[in-house]
Amino acid sequence: MNDASPNPHIPGLKDSVPGAAYKKGDIIGQKYVVCGVLGAGGFGVVYLVYEREPNGTMVYAVKTIREELICDTQTKARFRKEASIWVELERHPFIVQAYFVEEIAQGLCIAMEYIVPGGEGLNTLEGYLRHRPPDLAQGLRWAIQLCHGMEYGYSRGIRSHRDIKPANIMIDSDKAVRITDFGLAGVLGPSRAMPGIKLSFQQGIAGPSVQTMEGTGFGTPTHMSPEQFSDAALCDERSDIYSFGIVLFQMASGGRLPFLVPLPTAVAESATAQFWKEMHQLHSKAPVPKLKSPLFSVIRQCLEKKVDRRYGSFRELRGDLEQLLQRQTGETLTPPKLEALEAWEWCNKGTSLDCLGRHDDAIGCFDKALEIDPQSAVTWCNRGNCLGNMGRFTEAIHCYDEASRLDPRVAVHWYNKGGSLHNLGRDEEAIRCYGVALELDPRLAAAWYNKGNILNRLGRYDEALRCSDALLKLDPQDAAAWRSRGLSIKGLCRYNEAIRCYDEALKLAPRHAATFTNKGIALALLDRQEEAIRCFDSALQLDPRDAVTWFNKGCVLDGLGRREEALRCYDEALALDPGYTAAWGNKAESLSDLGRFEEAIHCIDKVLAADSRNADAWCAKGLALGRLGRIDEAVASYRQFIALAPPESAKTVDLVRKWIRMSGGAG
Repeated sequence: MNDASPNPHIPGLKDSVPGAAYKKGDIIGQKYVVCGVLGAGGFGVVYLVYEREPNGTMVYAVKTIREELICDTQTKARFRKEASIWVELERHPFIVQAYFVEEIAQGLCIAMEYIVPGGEGLNTLEGYLRHRPPDLAQGLRWAIQLCHGMEYGYSRGIRSHRDIKPANIMIDSDKAVRITDFGLAGVLGPSRAMPGIKLSFQQGIAGPSVQTMEGTGFGTPTHMSPEQFSDAALCDERSDIYSFGIVLFQMASGGRLPFLVPLPTAVAESATAQFWKEMHQLHSKAPVPKLKSPLFSVIRQCLEKKVDRRYGSFRELRGDLEQLLQRQTGETLTPPKLEALEAWEWCNKGTSLDCLGRHDDAIGCFDKALEIDPQSAVTWCNRGNCLGNMGRFTEAIHCYDEASRLDPRVAVHWYNKGGSLHNLGRDEEAIRCYGVALELDPRLAAAWYNKGNILNRLGRYDEALRCSDALLKLDPQDAAAWRSRGLSIKGLCRYNEAIRCYDEALKLAPRHAATFTNKGIALALLDRQEEAIRCFDSALQLDPRDAVTWFNKGCVLDGLGRREEALRCYDEALALDPGYTAAWGNKAESLSDLGRFEEAIHCIDKVLAADSRNADAWCAKGLALGRLGRIDEAVASYRQFIALAPPESAKTVDLVRKWIRMSGGAG
């Protein structure tokens, strides 16, 4: 746990960097304030942040994952798996702790322990190699500590780190090693999520600053074992030992790399591929350059080309390093002491596992946290969130009640309870909870938004409008608030004003399909049908799988008498949602207007299969059957209509009874 000032002076901290989504002062997901950017690379951007809570003092290094790396399902699942392994490592004195993993602002991120730089402003081995290379004794101490950390990692399920290099070996202010990025190289995998990445080098020091890949090999080519170039999925502990052998060589040589071909002079894929090929050949065939260092025999065994000739484990390697340190300085390093997790750590682990979809494991962590500290409102709240994600909303409400009892002034407890009540269909209670949350924190935008959505669905448009107006006071650039305001005003039949709201929303979020759909509905209600169709087309260009938009476009085309086009729209809607009864009903009406009564009856039967008490469907079926001359069946359908018709259909009931009498049936 790191307590720090919200405005720390950190060497190397930048206000912003090219390609970073956030800069100093920005807020990530309404939760964290950005102090600055710690670094950026091929995998993502690392921000230094602090909690936004009024008394929040927790500081994290938050690694966000580049969108293009997790855009496909396979890569995202791999990220969750590897992040889960890192979280499972819990706490070790020589490993950077991953506090939690969560999805913030629609992106995955890992909140890690921030390693404060020492007095020289350095906190990575890469920095030390560049500015102050360690002497032999210090290098041995760090090497032994890394071995302890890696041994622990393998004992907790890590198969292979796959990216041991100076940049991933942090050095804390006590001059102790802290290994980072466990398993994250595996996120890239063989899915070729990063084709054609430009390599960036610091000549002779630490190699490429980003990861890249070739076929099924991936990692950092200056530090990869020969087998990692061929198939990184087969890497194991001995592959990591090879990578660490490169690091040991650098520590013994003042930062120099043992294997490095001339760097690419062009950014073309062919140049990068050639670099990879030549690096693979060097790692596979070139002898290790000799060093006048007591470490050389250890380095040479780490860098054996054949896997079975290397050290078999970091434990075995550590034995030789400890003997060398003892001979050089007389020192014997005490093995690290592992301490039990505290309640807040169990809570953080539970939050991470919940985010990763491991809900049962997460509940186990929250229960352990509550055994240690049953008065933790945060743990009760997070346990409730997990139960809600499992669909166990009644149990979640109990947790939120406990959290509110322990700390009744925290708005988010009431906000979360409101969400569970809404999921149980208890909307009036949900509205009251959102109200309490907003009394405690009028700036809680999500509570205004959710309360407004419920009120819109209940048809209480004036109240919903007050919610969206409150949101826009907080942030006039909130596209969702403009959309919500548009829905409320449309519900109040102020269609021109609603269109202006949707236009504001589209200025801020021009690729939001539902906004085009809602604007199209408002235009249609003003009889601006051609404009409405253009809006629906814009929505469908962005999201062609939206059945509601196809349905609404069909309605407008029907109103223009363009039946065949309308039918195509209803068919698209039904292909996407075969249970869309309104689309079946409208399709039946269009078919009847075209005289295609048999097809219309088929559609009406779909409606009645979903709701046998639908009076309008029985009436429509009676009409179609009558037009086909199937009088007895028509009479039977009309009688069903008469039995189910609401009072406002009295005139239609009279007409139907008249038809039945004229057809020879009883009225």
